[in-house]
Amino acid sequence: MSELSFERKAKIAGRTLKNIVLGKPISVSFEITYNCNAKCKHCHLGDYIEEPRLSPEVFARRFVELHPTVAQISGGEPMLRKDLADIIREMRRHDPVAMFVITTNAQNLNEERYLKLREAGIDQFSLSLDYPDERQNEFRRLRKNFEHMSELVPKLVAHGHKDIILACVVQSDNFRDLPKVAELAKEWGVAVNFSTYNSLRTGNTDYLVSSETDLEELGRIVDRLVAMQRDGYSILTSEWTMRQMIRFFRDGRQPGCTAGKRFLIVNPQGTLGPCGLITQYYDSQRQMLREFTKGNECEDCYTSLRVNSEKSLRRLLIDALRVIRQK
Repeated sequence: MSELSFERKAKIAGRTLKNIVLGKPISVSFEITYNCNAKCKHCHLGDYIEEPRLSPEVFARRFVELHPTVAQISGGEPMLRKDLADIIREMRRHDPVAMFVITTNAQNLNEERYLKLREAGIDQFSLSLDYPDERQNEFRRLRKNFEHMSELVPKLVAHGHKDIILACVVQSDNFRDLPKVAELAKEWGVAVNFSTYNSLRTGNTDYLVSSETDLEELGRIVDRLVAMQRDGYSILTSEWTMRQMIRFFRDGRQPGCTAGKRFLIVNPQGTLGPCGLITQYYDSQRQMLREFTKGNECEDCYTSLRVNSEKSLRRLLIDALRVIRQK
């Protein structure tokens, strides 16, 4: 995790508590473009999309209005926006406290751009990596993506900012490789976070871990990951969350979604949506709460964004203390 001052950590914790009490979002994902240079097999994006190119000031106004604890800059592939640093800089200008995270496939990331984005205000770089080898290239349909990350990540780590995380989606064809992903993260000197696959984007259920045999094996994999955590591997996903992931795959559902309340998105049009998996357009959070969240019965995902936004205050404290001790 990125190194933050004690004062800023305290302010982040205070804002999280305040937003929960006031019904404001903890996390907001700013999906600044739906265009992407990849065609990942677990995603519906990848083709060219005609969309507006809103100014940094538009995203900044939404950021100030929503006042989240965490601002996630995502897409599509956010690195396709040539004014990416300007967007981040304008948002950060209004708020020195919030945690700024960028989610990217890293194909267009280099050392120079990394430093510019840090200077603009990014605290954490979340790099999508689902396989610990060249299978990454074929799955993401990105030429030599794995090789590029293998060369780039150690160079970024050498700057000493501790701000790189590998984001791995757990699915039927890679769950046996999760310990290898954690080993690779340790080799590169970074942390890793796991999130569950869902079929909302594509309707493809093949990547769900569904058979009882596979679920039992996934349980053993989680046992191993927990042991690796205790041995000092920087696996950010808590044991509690990993056990919940197994339950999600087994039950095929996760009730109690708080999309629109605890978390939401700002889309490339500048309007609001409940999450990146459900396409809806609202002018305000109040409208979304009234017209979507109040009657929301979706149970079909357990993404990392949702997991971390919906934790109870007790669970947030337990997991925060675990990460601190791990460091």
